[in-house]
Amino acid sequence: MISKLIYLLASLFSASYRYRFLGIDNIKKAQELSEHANYLLAVFHQNLLHGILAQRGNPHVVIISKSKDADPVVYTCEKIGTIVVRGSSRNASGVNKGGQLAKNQMIGKLNEGWPGAVTVDGPKGPASKVKAGIIDMSLKSNTTLIPYLAYPQRSWVFSKSWDKFKLPKPFSKIVVAYGDPIDTSSGEEFSVYQQRLEDALLKLEETALEALGNWKALSKKNWHQNK
Repeated sequence: MISKLIYLLASLFSASYRYRFLGIDNIKKAQELSEHANYLLAVFHQNLLHGILAQRGNPHVVIISKSKDADPVVYTCEKIGTIVVRGSSRNASGVNKGGQLAKNQMIGKLNEGWPGAVTVDGPKGPASKVKAGIIDMSLKSNTTLIPYLAYPQRSWVFSKSWDKFKLPKPFSKIVVAYGDPIDTSSGEEFSVYQQRLEDALLKLEETALEALGNWKALSKKNWHQNK
């Protein structure tokens, strides 16, 4: 019941949002670099829900936690056509929550040519710190990374959550920004790619904020709508 209610609210909110797109040419660049002509979106956990809603009609594979708290997000994702694989890190008792299995499933889907989206700091933080998992997925599937952000003009922030989760307010303008592709095939240490991606995501927030002030110049269509 809760999942259905949240899906309904998310759908109503999403229908009121005004999306504009920035950096859509970076998708094609990433596809050209990737072995399977796809890409892997890298997003901070606080922006996950509206980041997925912005891709309605353009299905991706995502990894979402197995926790009960995540069930409404999973339900919403599946209703809009997103493919969900579920898994989390070990819990406080050391019990494996299926994180490795989920990662392997994601790698499999990427190798099939599906585009993916991964929260780089999930499932439990620390917030805005890129973990090694997404680098491993990129390398094992030869898929290029794209820093990704859906930046709302106005939002509610859940300040008590570990990630300061954001929910855009109704009728908000949202800049959907794709950063420059990050190719992980050059053989550098994981930590180098992690820092590069983290810096790019933080920079993308500044870029998206500036873009709100130049709203009319942004694309009204997502990259797949321009094909």
